[in-house]
Amino acid sequence: MNSILKLGYDLLSTPFATKVSDAWLMASFKRKTKRKLKDNEWLPKVTIVVPVYNVERYLALCLQSICAQNYQNLEVILVIDGSTDNSLAIARKFQSKLDLHILEQDNAGLSAARNAGVRAIEKTDYLMFLDSDDALAPQALHSMVNQVINTGSDFVVGDTTRMKGVTRLKRRDTRAVFAKGTISSTTLLQQPQVIQDVTAWNRLFDFKFYQSNQFVFPEGMFFEDMALMTKAYVRATKFDILAQTVYLWRVRTEGDKSITQQTNDEQKLADRITALRQMQGLIKAGVVLGKTNDANFEAFKDRIWNHDIELYKHVPGARQLFDGLMKY
Repeated sequence: MNSILKLGYDLLSTPFATKVSDAWLMASFKRKTKRKLKDNEWLPKVTIVVPVYNVERYLALCLQSICAQNYQNLEVILVIDGSTDNSLAIARKFQSKLDLHILEQDNAGLSAARNAGVRAIEKTDYLMFLDSDDALAPQALHSMVNQVINTGSDFVVGDTTRMKGVTRLKRRDTRAVFAKGTISSTTLLQQPQVIQDVTAWNRLFDFKFYQSNQFVFPEGMFFEDMALMTKAYVRATKFDILAQTVYLWRVRTEGDKSITQQTNDEQKLADRITALRQMQGLIKAGVVLGKTNDANFEAFKDRIWNHDIELYKHVPGARQLFDGLMKY
């Protein structure tokens, strides 16, 4: 039975299935996009930073998903990070549909593009990151903004649905984070399982919190968000867990794989180990601040065992590197 299910899943995850899925999503987002928004609706300002590098195949869907949010007080800063394809031309077509500011820079990597986008913000209330091959789920912005307005939390982290072809599955590695439902005004000490979710793109930050902590993505390495999001958990007075899909994360079925799909690269393995060591150091520092305890170390070990080791189990010597992180 498992082999039959796998065969069915594989058929639904082909490049052709991806094209069918994207066409359906695009039509759905266009139907949901309102031509005119309510002028009398007061909403705090949200800024979305979108780094772009050679994603002409996916960018229009990404930007249409933002249009479909129907969020009036919205700014999008799109950073063209040395793209050599048609991404810039595609982005310009959306300038009449969105408050869209386009920055261009030589290719410097994902972290540098995100940091450049943040530096370009003149004034906003909330900040979000969106990768240009992914999409926002319908009502994501309204749901996250309503959540943090009601609680006054430093940020909210929402659930993610994994897109591969026409298949839709909740992220397996973060299911424990959202298993208890929506949790308001909590902390890393109270919810140690959130260490499973350290991606930058499925959360909405209070921009004052982000600025006051001088958060910057480390440049020149992969998995740049893992330690920074751990730092955000440690630094937060309180945050929210929203058990609702806010982000559609693409698993590519054609062309170059995304960074998270590339598990045969020695540099990416080395950078993941570095990021995990940094996370471990932040958890240790949190003990002194009263922000973490033994339960957080156990949750950290669980994520390594259930997720990180699993990703690299086919790589010779990787297990020994991960085993060294299991001690504290």
